[in-house]
Amino acid sequence: SRGAGVLRSGASLAETSAGLAALGALRAPARTASWEAANLVTVASALVAAASRRSETRGCHWREDFPFRDDGHWLRHSLAFRHPDGSLELRYKPVTITRYMPMERKY
Repeated sequence: SRGAGVLRSGASLAETSAGLAALGALRAPARTASWEAANLVTVASALVAAASRRSETRGCHWREDFPFRDDGHWLRHSLAFRHPDGSLELRYKPVTITRYMPMERKY
């Protein structure tokens, strides 16, 4: 969780993304553990890409470089898609507000 944990910044996410790219470039014998590790790197890469693009603090996910939430731009779901060539695409889906209006948490 270092670099992409609850406390994060653009710099820490970029460093984490580079580390994941290096891990993803490694090749290991075709075994169950190798497939599982590759899947973990894929999911972590999608998480870091989405977190890097989101320029706000949301809930307990604190961006040091963007300390405030921004519902005008980021009240939406992040969706990640992996293409056959290995590239990652991020799309967004509007949030449907049903019962509770979103609001800033105040502790």
